[in-house]
Amino acid sequence: PRPPTTPKGNDPAPRKIGRAGKTPVEQLRDWMGEAGLEALIVTSEDAHQSEYVSESDLRRAFVTDFDGSAGTAVILRESAFLWTDGRYVLQAAQQCDSSVWEVKLSVPKGQTIGEHLNEILPAESKVGIDPFLVPLNTARTIELKLKEKEHTLVALESNPVDAVWKDRPPTPKGMVSIHPIQHAGLSAGDKIRNLREELTKLEAEAMVVTALDEVAWLLNVRGSDVSYNPVVISYALVTQQNVTWYVDQAKVGPDALSHVQQAGVQASPYSAFPGDLAKLCETAKSVLVDGARSSWAVCRIIAAHESCKLIEKLSPICTAKALKNPSELAGLREAHIRDAVALVKYFSWLEEAMEAEEELDEFSAAEKLDGFRKEDKDYLGLSFETISSYGANGAVIHYAPKKSVCATLKKDSLYLCDSGGQYVDGTTDVTRTFCFATPTDHHKMCYTRVLRGHIGLAAAVFPSGTTGHTLDILARVPLWQAGLDYKHGTGHGVGAYLNVHEGPHLISFYARDPDPPLLENMTSSIEPGYYEADNFGIRIENVAVVVKAHTPHTFGGVDYMTFESLTLVPLSAKLIDMSLLTPDEVRWIDDYHERVWKVVSPRVSGKHAEWLRANTRPLITQVYGEATSP
Repeated sequence: PRPPTTPKGNDPAPRKIGRAGKTPVEQLRDWMGEAGLEALIVTSEDAHQSEYVSESDLRRAFVTDFDGSAGTAVILRESAFLWTDGRYVLQAAQQCDSSVWEVKLSVPKGQTIGEHLNEILPAESKVGIDPFLVPLNTARTIELKLKEKEHTLVALESNPVDAVWKDRPPTPKGMVSIHPIQHAGLSAGDKIRNLREELTKLEAEAMVVTALDEVAWLLNVRGSDVSYNPVVISYALVTQQNVTWYVDQAKVGPDALSHVQQAGVQASPYSAFPGDLAKLCETAKSVLVDGARSSWAVCRIIAAHESCKLIEKLSPICTAKALKNPSELAGLREAHIRDAVALVKYFSWLEEAMEAEEELDEFSAAEKLDGFRKEDKDYLGLSFETISSYGANGAVIHYAPKKSVCATLKKDSLYLCDSGGQYVDGTTDVTRTFCFATPTDHHKMCYTRVLRGHIGLAAAVFPSGTTGHTLDILARVPLWQAGLDYKHGTGHGVGAYLNVHEGPHLISFYARDPDPPLLENMTSSIEPGYYEADNFGIRIENVAVVVKAHTPHTFGGVDYMTFESLTLVPLSAKLIDMSLLTPDEVRWIDDYHERVWKVVSPRVSGKHAEWLRANTRPLITQVYGEATSP
């Protein structure tokens, strides 16, 4: 949902458009002609710049039929384009109508939206975009590029997609819950006091909090407005005197209302936010926004008041949320152990079922895994849609099986399972790849190189303040040595019963500006992979936390860091080619498996414990048999 009041734009408001039988793209082109637009940009985001959005905000998916989480559609009078990143190029090509859409790889390797439009638009064209559904930084980049050719980026007063989306789902109405102090570690009042201290340092009188996970973390509340992400659609407006939470009042029960009021927070209707922000800007001298997490519309409201300075900085909440406190770390460790129990039960069951030649498909396997997680009383749901993929589907990096259309699990290729859970005390994300028969030498070579990349990064020791971009190469070198690579990042932050993807840090081959460093107590996934189109996919993913390394020296007075794995699930020895491993890498695998057995085995029994024991023995024993045991 979007607040109904926006800064006045310069486009006609969309009216009921299109004739029966016309596709959404055709109807939008009719409206574009009436509005005098040569192009319309349809983004993936909601009004809070979320990566994952509620069903009522899936406008880009509605228009294109591509349901991946990242992508931007651009509709012109006679052509249409979809930009997406390397994770989704294959999926987008499969889901989009190729007679309508041309799929393009987003930067840094591909041509930007602005660059492409400058090549093909008529002179002095107008390009429309919903200003609430695009972050300031993105809007500014597109606008500046278009101005080079005297084109104009138009802030639309309302979204024309909504006018053609006749069966648009209703806005979510789930109730707000309280995130208890034993898991949060800090009270909402303490977090607000810490935030005000940071705002003083940044010389900001106020801050607009738009990112849903930041609002949830700051106020110690959770919701169910977005699938897999326990957030509530809302804004927060923080000054040195007041905090106002803009939320659908019907979602806030008496306990939740009392909880925020005790922290000095006033709850107001969601729709009141734009007007209240504009009123604040009449007297405030400065307001802080995060240009990557605040919409163009929000920034336009502030910029309309000349006496109010717009301060653009990385959200101090984003950094505070990423630096896990002791309670959050304890919860994450415990959640990962319980999640490991579910995964051990699942992989044990799956291996037995495949040996018995039971007929299973990707979807039913994913449902079974969810069933094992549901045995835990503190399990609250998935942290993302399970990627249960066999054979060629594994090469579609963010593939998710559908009940009506999915592959049968067989023994002639690889099975990739990427899944995660939301627990009251933590969020998990783990990927393992298996073969249910005898893998080919090529399978083993690829898997082993992915594993070596995982170990290279997981075992790294680095100075505090090192960026993820600096470390990313460690996960790729073993693949590069064989002329292999993967088209996605290597690591992302993970929330504490919040979003499975969180910043501000990222482990990626591509440099960012700014590029926040990895600091002690930050979490990150470590997930190199390799994917052969129409053949198979491999990924090995653990969630880890940045911890101090025990080094004999601290050159320059700087602490040195390493990673501690939170994920405790066996690797696939069957897919390992030991001839490609160094002694140190073998030792890392054995140490990891020894820890998995020690921590997880007390919580499993029977055949599940037997499976765990068999898959955590020394690697040389698993690969060559008992006769080679030390």
